[in-house]
Amino acid sequence: MKLNGPLTFVPILLLVLGTSALKLEEEEPRQKRLFSLFNVVRFRNEPCSGGRLDNIGTCMSSTECVSAGGNTIGNCAAGFGICCGFSIVGCGGTVTQNCTVIRNEGFPSPTTETDKTCTYNFNRIDSNICQMRLDFQPTTTLPLATLPDGQCGDTGAELRVGSGFSNNAAAFPPVICGQLTGQHLYFESGSTGNAGSLAISLGTTPGPRQYNIKVSYIPCDSPLRPPSGCTQYFTGLTGTVTSYNFAGGQFLGGHNYNNCIRQLEGFCSFSVAESAIVTPDPFDVSNANMIQDNCMKLSHVLIPSSVMIHDNDRMVIVIPSMRCGQNFGSVSGPDQRVPSSLPSLPNVPFAIGVRTLPAMLVGGVTGLGGFSLDYTQVPC
Repeated sequence: MKLNGPLTFVPILLLVLGTSALKLEEEEPRQKRLFSLFNVVRFRNEPCSGGRLDNIGTCMSSTECVSAGGNTIGNCAAGFGICCGFSIVGCGGTVTQNCTVIRNEGFPSPTTETDKTCTYNFNRIDSNICQMRLDFQPTTTLPLATLPDGQCGDTGAELRVGSGFSNNAAAFPPVICGQLTGQHLYFESGSTGNAGSLAISLGTTPGPRQYNIKVSYIPCDSPLRPPSGCTQYFTGLTGTVTSYNFAGGQFLGGHNYNNCIRQLEGFCSFSVAESAIVTPDPFDVSNANMIQDNCMKLSHVLIPSSVMIHDNDRMVIVIPSMRCGQNFGSVSGPDQRVPSSLPSLPNVPFAIGVRTLPAMLVGGVTGLGGFSLDYTQVPC
């Protein structure tokens, strides 16, 4: 099955009845009949829904679905096709179909397995694949109390991705853990070999883990493909960006990634503000309300909202504004900020960067909750 949508052909028998049809057969030669006994319905093998957000499949004919080892989860193509669902249940396996769902054994009940790593490899189902996307629906690696101060792995748990794109772990999104339901993650697939892999490590600390992760292949020419280097990608006029495990109440350490926003036609910039929530705190990323000059030494987020012009050749360099502490917004006094919106520069990459220190460092993420930020695209 090609991801970009090979056409499925389903022959439909059309019986033409009535006196007018019989008269037509008498009056016209056989080769000039106006109606064919068979009509072919064409539809593409595109993602479809089985009626629930966590029940996603691929539109196929019933024969294709059975041959591919899938299960019928609904209808598609105006009823001419079936929504064929693919899943891997248990520890480890190989993904061979787009929109396959990876689930723990016994889902939706959590697994209590410990001290093992479950690795899922993603076959390259098409040569025109450039990225992979993982959607966590729902996924919780461990309850809040067992995460060691925002550090994934060790005795807890972690999710780690990789592919033939690079041998350097720093080229990929950070290791994540905690309560990830509703969040997603992109990574580069490279152009040869497997399109990627996901390793779910279950630490030695006892506790329930639950995961239901949809795996999507992103074609190189897809309008939904984000720029390289984007770990999360948001396509709406407005939206909410949260740090990984924000729902779990702990900021994760050792992260360096970008949350990108697709720039819509007629919009030249965007603004960012704290989400309008009280609990949990929508911005809690470092242990002091520091002004920009000091944020580099702490965990922070970055917005492209200032520039530096080189005097010699008038080169314009975009300087991201750093925000740290407990308030996202403008400076009100020495080392203090008040919550407010922050506009980006016009015509710069729409991105919110995240840089966090390990928890064990001074000014790291120990005891912090992370962030929830609302963005709005601004017309030109």
